[in-house]
Amino acid sequence: MSHRENSHARVVSHLGRAVSEAAGWCDWVRVDVEHRLGHVGDVGPIDDPEYSAALDAFGLIQEALDKVRRVGA
Repeated sequence: MSHRENSHARVVSHLGRAVSEAAGWCDWVRVDVEHRLGHVGDVGPIDDPEYSAALDAFGLIQEALDKVRRVGA
């Protein structure tokens, strides 16, 4: 592989791990918010600003990964 392809593969790998970590982080934010609100539901406390912001951040990381994959090596 070329240097460009190797670099692209590393970026994809790093962002893939970031997506996974962000998903776990969102779960912990959800758990904390549910505990704080005394709410346990199937969907989660989407109306909570902290949880909503965590989901937004997760979405941005996922979008970055998708864009890098589309651009290609």
